[in-house]
Amino acid sequence: MKVVTNRRAGLLGLVGLLALGLVVLVLSVASFGKSTYTAQLEHTAGLRVGEEVQIAGVGVGEVTGVRLAGRHVDVRFTLDSDVRLGRSTTVAVKVATLLGTHFLDVAPKGVGELPDATVVLSRTSVPYNLQDVIDGTSGALDELDEKKLASSMDVVADVLGQSSDETRAAVKGVAQLSRVAAQRSDQLAALLRATHDVTGGLVKNRDRIIDLLGSSTLVLAELTQRRDAIEAMLTDSRRLAVQVSGILRDTATDIDPLMKNLTTALDSLEKSKTDVTSALDGLSTMSRYVANASGNGPWLDLFVPVAINDNVTCTVKPGCAR
Repeated sequence: MKVVTNRRAGLLGLVGLLALGLVVLVLSVASFGKSTYTAQLEHTAGLRVGEEVQIAGVGVGEVTGVRLAGRHVDVRFTLDSDVRLGRSTTVAVKVATLLGTHFLDVAPKGVGELPDATVVLSRTSVPYNLQDVIDGTSGALDELDEKKLASSMDVVADVLGQSSDETRAAVKGVAQLSRVAAQRSDQLAALLRATHDVTGGLVKNRDRIIDLLGSSTLVLAELTQRRDAIEAMLTDSRRLAVQVSGILRDTATDIDPLMKNLTTALDSLEKSKTDVTSALDGLSTMSRYVANASGNGPWLDLFVPVAINDNVTCTVKPGCAR
């Protein structure tokens, strides 16, 4: 009885494990709230399972399968269940990034339901078609003139043959440049690090640099105002000089005699000044002699109180010692 019971328990456990695995498999495959569609493409164009499905730039599903179906490829994809595709719906494979990722662009069109939930080959497109590229270039290749092409190749070969030394020197120079770059890799790395440090310092001090530039703008504005003021003053000075020159030209006939008379009067005054100075020098000498002759007698100080003293020279010539 115990052996039978153990067998039953083992079978029940095995069946339970199988049922649990089946449930997990169904849950992993099933798409709840999703609708599944198929698009027929000429080729995958690099589209992979798991890439996004978009409508008007909004992600609404993903690619779930890619398989070869004769002369075309069937791509299965899911969409949110609230999305309805009409009879004229189109599908295109587009490049998402430069790294090679793609997405399936679905454009719902038309009325009614999509027959068999399949977008036929005539309403799908891919980024490129190798056969179209080959067909497009075959015509251009046919238009080429083989003789002229061969002749141009011969000319190129002759030129390279005649300039083999120069070509060899150019290649050698490129090799030497590469060798120098490899030898100076540490220095180049240090230069790059220093450049990074400089740019980092500039980024850290960007607020101060912006303030400095603002202050420089104010200084330039003030200098501009000063320049305008100086320019206006120079303009007014030029106008004044022109007017004064005109006045001098207009009054030259009157001013010239006046200046001559003024010069004559100044010469006369200078001569008179010389004569008066000589007279005062003689008067000072005379006053000194009179003072010495009078001495301290009571008659001159008493009866002539206003007599000329002996320092007339200092009175006439300021600054002399009394």
